[in-house]
Amino acid sequence: MKNNKTIWALFVMVLMVVASCEKTEDINSSDAVELPPMESFALDLDDFLTDPAESGKSNLTAKTGNNWIYPRVVVGFWNTALFTTLAVPVASFRSAFAHKPVAIADNIWQWTYTVDGFTGQYSARLTGELRSDQVVWEMYITRAGIASFDEFLWFSGVSARDGSNGEWVLNQSAERPNRMLRINWERENEEIANIRYTWVRELNDNQETDRFKDSYLEYGLQDSDYNVFYNIRAFDENLEAFVDVNIEWSRTEYNGRVKSPSYFQDDAWHCWDTLGEDIDCN
Repeated sequence: MKNNKTIWALFVMVLMVVASCEKTEDINSSDAVELPPMESFALDLDDFLTDPAESGKSNLTAKTGNNWIYPRVVVGFWNTALFTTLAVPVASFRSAFAHKPVAIADNIWQWTYTVDGFTGQYSARLTGELRSDQVVWEMYITRAGIASFDEFLWFSGVSARDGSNGEWVLNQSAERPNRMLRINWERENEEIANIRYTWVRELNDNQETDRFKDSYLEYGLQDSDYNVFYNIRAFDENLEAFVDVNIEWSRTEYNGRVKSPSYFQDDAWHCWDTLGEDIDCN
């Protein structure tokens, strides 16, 4: 009987050790959740905004036609506004790709590192938690030295486990940790097929109703001669109303067209050719 008890006790201990090993293997597994693509946070619009002559496209001259300059200014304004606001979060997220995560609990991984490229000393802590078929992301930022601030949640998001789509929500700052920008994205064939930046801030810096709320810039790919589109809706302070701008562009031929009733005073498309010169639309 005593021997049976001893055998049973040993059996239980073996089970506990096996279970413990399995749990440890689970937590420390190298099969960590995969980071969403960098472009899901900060899409590169340089092909549209940069003078092709400066990009080595010697067959093209500097674009001067108004039909092309106007959409470039509109997209450039959004690009500047977004990336001025997103400078630290963008750099923080980009830095994550150079570091390996550590498992800190079941189905939770963490990236920790300092962020280079700024005068201030920023530290980032990014966590990814696998929940069923999606991953929940949280990016915490700390700044030391001048204008220091304690760790706060600068942005968060969710993404499909297969990396096909997701959403980011960016808070304004440590001083004003309120929702400011939402990013919805979809990926196809390893590239971003659709992304929309929406201004969701309720109050501006003066604590007044933010009239730009619900403004957005949407970028997408389409099966057409114009294989890229931009849909833009923004509050125009001069008109004191929302205005819409639709742009379709070929990222291979560099010709395109724009529709903006408030700017052109009509509902027609206005086109430019591969050299950026104004042409009649077919």
